Amino acid sequence: MRRTGLTRVEVVLRNTDVSQLRDWAADGYSSAEEYLFWSRRVCGLACLQSLLHGWTDVRLPMGQLLGQALDRGCFVLEPAGNVRGLIYRPFMAWVSARFGFHCELVEHTPIQETARKLRPGWAFIASVSPEIRDPATEDPLRGGHLVLVHAARDDMVWFHDPSGYSGKAESASLPMPVFERFHADRGILIGRRPVP
Repeated sequence: MRRTGLTRVEVVLRNTDVSQLRDWAADGYSSAEEYLFWSRRVCGLACLQSLLHGWTDVRLPMGQLLGQALDRGCFVLEPAGNVRGLIYRPFMAWVSARFGFHCELVEHTPIQETARKLRPGWAFIASVSPEIRDPATEDPLRGGHLVLVHAARDDMVWFHDPSGYSGKAESASLPMPVFERFHADRGILIGRRPVP
């Protein structure tokens, strides 16, 4: 079922006064307009940034991460102005080569199965619907947004939603069957160090 109304996030963005934006220059963007264009499209890079902050001493502003990701083909800017991405395979190659993380592509796999691979030093960038912000949504879409799953056990999933709008977005949790309703059964499993 296709949604026709705007989400709360889209309403906020459409009504955003550019002069009231956070310090986009400190985030490495060249303009407020560039920040507005990309801020809704870099959820996967925000997940990577969280991993870098948690696992390494690397501190790169989002604009710089985005520049590197664009150079590596992780996003494709189409002539009409649309963006295709995050494209998993180039992202995995870049993250492995640049930061030394081990990446595994996950496809056609429910969260219950992927959860068995999560252990200390591992996380999962999961493709979910942006509607996961409102778990009561009936018949949600699947995919279109990325969240960072940092734990899954006892039939619960704990994750960071880089574009969540509640105070719990940094450490949200849902019962596994609820998370699965929004999950596209794909994503990237990332290990802190390469597998020996």
